[in-house]
Amino acid sequence: MALSPVALGAEVSPEPGGSGRSSGQEADGEREPRPGEGPAVPGKVPLKEVAGASLASLCLGPLAGAQRLGTLVECLVLNYRLRQGPARDRGAAAEGGGAAAAEGPLRCCGCGRFLAEPVTVPCGHTYCRRCLRRELRARCRRCRDRLMPAAGTGAAPLRTSVVLGQLAEKWFPGECERARTGARVEELLAQGRFREALGAASQALRADSTDLMLRIYRAESYLGLQEQKTAMEELNFVISKMPNWPEVYFHKGKVLQDSGFVGDALQLFLQCLALDEDFLPAQLEVERTLRDVLSPEKLGESLKESAWSAPHARNKPFVLGSEVTESCCNLELCAEQSLGASDVLEPVSGSLNRAQSAHVLYSTKDLAKEDGLKRVSSEPLLSGQEKGALLKRKLSFSEQDTAVCEDGRNKHKKQGDSAKRDTTTLPLGAVPGDLIDVSDFECSLCMRLFFEPVTTPCGHTFCKGCLERCLDHAPQCPLCKESLKEYLASRKYSITELLEELIKKYLSDELRERKRIHAEETAEHSNLTKNVPMFVCTMAYPTVPCPLHVFEPRYRLMIRRSMETGTRQFGMCISDSQNGFADYGCMLQIRNVHFLPDGRSVVDTVGGKRFRVLRRGMKDGYCTADIEYLEDVKVADEEELKKLRELHNFVYNQACSWFQNLRNKFRTQILQHFGPMPGREENIQAMPNGPAWCWWLLAVLPVDPRYQLSVLSMMSLKDRLIKIQHILTYFSRDQSK
Repeated sequence: MALSPVALGAEVSPEPGGSGRSSGQEADGEREPRPGEGPAVPGKVPLKEVAGASLASLCLGPLAGAQRLGTLVECLVLNYRLRQGPARDRGAAAEGGGAAAAEGPLRCCGCGRFLAEPVTVPCGHTYCRRCLRRELRARCRRCRDRLMPAAGTGAAPLRTSVVLGQLAEKWFPGECERARTGARVEELLAQGRFREALGAASQALRADSTDLMLRIYRAESYLGLQEQKTAMEELNFVISKMPNWPEVYFHKGKVLQDSGFVGDALQLFLQCLALDEDFLPAQLEVERTLRDVLSPEKLGESLKESAWSAPHARNKPFVLGSEVTESCCNLELCAEQSLGASDVLEPVSGSLNRAQSAHVLYSTKDLAKEDGLKRVSSEPLLSGQEKGALLKRKLSFSEQDTAVCEDGRNKHKKQGDSAKRDTTTLPLGAVPGDLIDVSDFECSLCMRLFFEPVTTPCGHTFCKGCLERCLDHAPQCPLCKESLKEYLASRKYSITELLEELIKKYLSDELRERKRIHAEETAEHSNLTKNVPMFVCTMAYPTVPCPLHVFEPRYRLMIRRSMETGTRQFGMCISDSQNGFADYGCMLQIRNVHFLPDGRSVVDTVGGKRFRVLRRGMKDGYCTADIEYLEDVKVADEEELKKLRELHNFVYNQACSWFQNLRNKFRTQILQHFGPMPGREENIQAMPNGPAWCWWLLAVLPVDPRYQLSVLSMMSLKDRLIKIQHILTYFSRDQSK
């Protein structure tokens, strides 16, 4: 079967000189939106062009074809949504995103049901294991991040969150048992033991008839046993209770696809995607169906030449709302005539309808033989009276209900009973107060209430700061010792949002106290005069770059705290054998941090203020100090200032001469590491640390650090210039030899 362009939602232009025009197209090439259809989308890609490009891409190769098919599927879903109107969107919103929504604190971000076997994905949102095991969606429904690792990365599978799993077992043991029952049925289905799965699901339903997921499992069992009609009844019952649950439409489409009704299956897959655009199995089925329909082997060049302009393509719209017919134990498809020559894609009703025309069945079979697909819907040419009769006989499934028989099957109620139907929801309520214990929310590292909880791929949860400190020492989980090298390399420590929400909801007072303590600790780390973190390594000078390779755990922590507090500063001193570090140093300002996959980092810093150490201390392994900042004493006397300028200019010229007389090799290395020498400044007392070129020169001169430290501690520009002059004189004599 070749789907006509109208089947894909395209608006077909008439042939040159012809009077025919598709029903959805006005004379000027644009049409007004119909009631309930929604506004036109500016810049929308015409489906005709997309489908044609998809066919051409399929001829070029698999990669281009896959990209084009993805675009085609997006356009199909967009057209489907626009044609359904805003009513369906409101219904989906009312249903909480289209899932069989659960009431209570533990809900899956994907299906909205009870969070059985919770798994926290890298973005920080939590899904039930079933959603991830079946790969029901490609991206996170909340933040649009990819859920599963890319193929071939070798990433370990995500495991159940220990903390959230324990809370689920403690708060809702009944729901956990139901989930385990469903998991056992699902395992039987995966093994192909459909008869056993059917018995287990039916037995569980007798104990709890409100579990709609068990009905889906039972429908899958019926499908595996080739009982498509009964499987369809089960799915229709689920839809009657949860009409905006995407997964049930996917399973219904699989039933029709297995029965050979490709066109109707495609419609149901599209409706599933209209409710949840990231439902991965439906995306794959739509792409596979379109790849088969648009393949060059089946269509050749006819799709390009005649399919877009043939009279039957314009005048016979393919209605993606055809009905499944109930006749003994067989499924027969009865395509419904579109009313008023409209090409609007009708909503999927999926009801069981009586066959009204043998012509439909025969024409369907002929098309199946001709195009190689089985029992695909074909629209009969009905008169106006026949249209009305067919419309009167049509029974929408949305106006019917089903009841469970003794054998586990469904039977239909009368239409008048549908008004008595009420929506089924999972019986999950508030958590009893005596079950809420603060110890369930404590970090196993700091033994305090979780603050910014993060969950590792192995399923353990810690405070973000606690985990980072542990990873500074070893790239493995502090509890189970599983390797976290990839987790460390990604540096994506996303907050576990569900756990944070539970703490805010049930432990608000404790959280307030925890935040107060954290704020005090942050304020302590933000102080730049008391307990200032000290990096004991090398000499640093004002305005001079100082790149650092940070690999020790204590300094990893120090750099991270400097970034988190916002100060982005720490002190640099050289070591001292007696006191641990020198009495004078220079503050460093962090300009950039480049983290390496194994946790090390390259920190780009530049020198700031000079300081003198008043008191030494220790904090979490690194040195701290109370300090006071140093500034040059300004010269007020005009005569003294004049002599100071003359000395400044003389030493500056001497420095330039020394630098120019260096060997090219040394000069190049200095320029690469420290950059060019700063220029002469007009106001030599403008900066609290004096001219920048003095510090640049002191950094590049091969002088003992102790001698450099003595120059750094000077608060007189004149004394500093004299010291530099003595050094330059000494090195200039060596150059002249």
